[in-house]
Amino acid sequence: MVLPTQVFPLDIPPKNPYNITHRKHYKIGIFMSSRRKSRVVAMQMLYQIHLNAEPVQLVIKQFWHNRDTPAVNRQFTQQLVEGTTTNLEAIDAELKATSNNWKLHRMPIVDLSILRLATYEILYIDEIDAATSINEAIEIAKSYSTQKSPIFINGILDNIRKRNQIDISESN
Repeated sequence: MVLPTQVFPLDIPPKNPYNITHRKHYKIGIFMSSRRKSRVVAMQMLYQIHLNAEPVQLVIKQFWHNRDTPAVNRQFTQQLVEGTTTNLEAIDAELKATSNNWKLHRMPIVDLSILRLATYEILYIDEIDAATSINEAIEIAKSYSTQKSPIFINGILDNIRKRNQIDISESN
């Protein structure tokens, strides 16, 4: 079966207005960790699923069909996407409870995808501490969303962490 070539809305490199290539400042491409690459791809898949209301397995299959991605990245990405979509009702309930004055349908889809992904990590993946999940979500938002999004995402995810009494100083 031949899958049609799918153009993913976020299949573009993140913003780099100053053309900075130093590792300290430029966190995409070869300088991005494999876990962050997996998170970015997972965010893109969640965006696609939300926007087009497509089945999860179809989006995953199309995504991998169009990319040459190492198996390690694929495994973690699929864990994130499948886990987030499986627990979507609980994740959305948590987001509704902690996002003061914001309804989910009013949030930008990129921000909502990042929030869902990070909430899944915080609540369901014990081997990743909350501080790492929050920081990764902020960094992805800096590259793929608006200027105000990192602050917004940080506030909501920190509320989720506090609400679930997850200690920020926990380490693996």
